[in-house]
Formats: sequence, C-alpha cells, structure tokens
Amino acid sequence: MKTHRIFNKGQNVYCLLASHTNPNILLPVKGKILDSKWDPVNPLYQIRIIKFYDNMKFLKQHFFDMNFRHVFENRARKMILKADDYKTAKVLEDRLNEKDRERFYVVIESVMCTKTKVGLSELFEKVQLYMISKNLKEIREISARPFFKGPLSLDSIKEFDVRYKKGWLDKFEKGDLNIDKYLDSLS
Repeated sequence: MKTHRIFNKGQNVYCLLASHTNPNILLPVKGKILDSKWDPVNPLYQIRIIKFYDNMKFLKQHFFDMNFRHVFENRARKMILKADDYKTAKVLEDRLNEKDRERFYVVIESVMCTKTKVGLSELFEKVQLYMISKNLKEIREISARPFFKGPLSLDSIKEFDVRYKKGWLDKFEKGDLNIDKYLDSLS
C-alpha cells in the first residue's frame, strides 16, 4: 500500500534530509526535484536545496559533517564546503544555488517528502517524537538498573516517571498527548 506521494521533476517539495553518517539528525529543507529513480517501494529524488529551516548554529554543528548521496548510483560523501565560510543560512543557500550547483544536489527518499511546509512540519514532529521517545525509553531503563549507583541512578522506573512528570507535565497539558499514556508507551 502506498503511503506517500509521488512527485514530478521540476516540482518543489518539502523534505527531511537524512545523512548516512548520522541518520538521527534530520534537516528540514525545501527543494526542487531534478531527477527521480523509480522503485516500487520507495522512489528516490535528486533535489537541489532551496531553503533550510534550521538556524545556522544547528547547521554548523551538523550539516557540514554529514554524508549525502549526490547521485543515485554513487555512495554518500560530504559536501565540499567549510562551515566557517558561512555566517547565515541564506548565504549557504545562495552558495548551493550558484552555477556549479550540481556538486551540491542530494538524493532523498520519497517518504521524507511532502507537498507543503505544514506537511513537513507534521512529518518532522512525528519523526522527532519517535526518536526522542526511543532515546527516553533507553535512558529510563538504564538509569533504573540496580547495579548503577551513579549520580543519575534511580531506584525504579516509577521514580523516573515521577521525576519526568515534575519536569514535563506543563508541556503535555498544552497538547493532546496524555503524560501517563505516553510514559506507559515507553514500556
């Protein structure tokens, strides 16, 4: 069953750019589809990045060290750019769109693309919540191990839940996610 859209060459899309070196860091971008490679499960698109939705501080920490596929058949490699050469995301966007821009095209999976910025925001929130929950579950389990007696050790998972509620209850009250159901889902 197809759960994602199929886009056409020349169409602008909103994407979550993932790296082969650090797949847990996703960069929300706007791009233009230049080429596509059909696959019955998950088509691939080669895009030109038009706009970043992260600030330059985050991009300097992550983007310049990430490996991306630039063409369909080659392996992933880093962008040939130096973080210190760019002060703002706009300057970086302009550089990626100069006349030698073919060097900076990236390949992205179709499941990471949406038609609108609102769709991108919703996709990003779902993926981020999943990754945060996965890491939180691991922290919850390892901090309550009986042999661990360090400064972050807990007596039980219930103690973790109580401490988590004290710190994060206000965030859950603003949304439609119940904190007790959320903590139960980490089990």
